[in-house]
Amino acid sequence: MYYLIIQLYKENFIDDMLLALTTAGIENGTVVDGVNMDNYLNQRVPLFTGLIPNVGEDSEYCKIISSIIDSKKKAENFLKVLKEADIDFEKDNIGRIVLLPAEILADGME
Repeated sequence: MYYLIIQLYKENFIDDMLLALTTAGIENGTVVDGVNMDNYLNQRVPLFTGLIPNVGEDSEYCKIISSIIDSKKKAENFLKVLKEADIDFEKDNIGRIVLLPAEILADGME
């Protein structure tokens, strides 16, 4: 069991991400709106202005997509679907993907 986390910096790719996830067999997930920490600090604590690299180059906002998946193969299939759709997650600086081993302690879903 794994916990898949996608930090999507370019929000215009949200539909592509969700379609690729579904195509790869990843159907139960959560999408959360977020604010990039460097931009947040730049606005809230002006002392950080100029100290944080790349402020203003990316969107101030991001999407966090997460899902519990039963195999690493599904995450690999997701990346394959993106590549087939001509979306290069790393080259285009779209975001970050993290896959963590997970263990469910309680499950309210049937």
